[in-house]
Amino acid sequence: MLVRPGMLIALALALAGTGLTAGAPGKGLGLSSDQADNSGNTFTSAASFCRSSSTGLLDPSANAADTGGNGDGFELNPTNAYADGGGYASNVNGPGDRHRFYDYNVGVPGGCTVNGIEVRLDWWLDSMSDATSMSVELSWDGGSTWTAPYSDSVKSTTEHTALLGGSADTWGHSWTIDELSSANFRVRLTCNCSGGGCSSRSYYLDWVPVDVYYAP
Repeated sequence: MLVRPGMLIALALALAGTGLTAGAPGKGLGLSSDQADNSGNTFTSAASFCRSSSTGLLDPSANAADTGGNGDGFELNPTNAYADGGGYASNVNGPGDRHRFYDYNVGVPGGCTVNGIEVRLDWWLDSMSDATSMSVELSWDGGSTWTAPYSDSVKSTTEHTALLGGSADTWGHSWTIDELSSANFRVRLTCNCSGGGCSSRSYYLDWVPVDVYYAP
């Protein structure tokens, strides 16, 4: 269709106040926003692509024992904690042991703000004796700095699920998207015990996923 100058003027008047403009003469009737460098008639604001959502439960794909206790963390089959079911990780006779899980491959859209992080623990004990718990800390710099720990003190000799943190809980830290990268984000578990039988207490872990909540 031949576009006459009068038609472009009429279209420009119709679009006045909408934040959209008609394409330049000779380029058809494409629409563009007031954003800079928008010759392709696309919306380029990163924030416009962010919707309130979450990553869903994400599995780790790497782990390492940390210092503490006897220094070997979940020494038996730690990779079994990467997925729900299919085996479990074991920390035998290990009060005070600590273990890191990471490489969660967290994907948060650009322009979004992190509103909360939730860590799930599917775990149990070999005995109901003594005062026991499992604690979680998060790191945003590869393990150099950690949040204050959150703990689950439910004692059970069968698997149970603990949810630490939540959709509006940032663990006392203002997270950037880069801090959630595989290079920076870490989850550290600590096996705690207080009592006369702690030296023989064992801890079992089936799964340790994370869920990251975000919004514009």
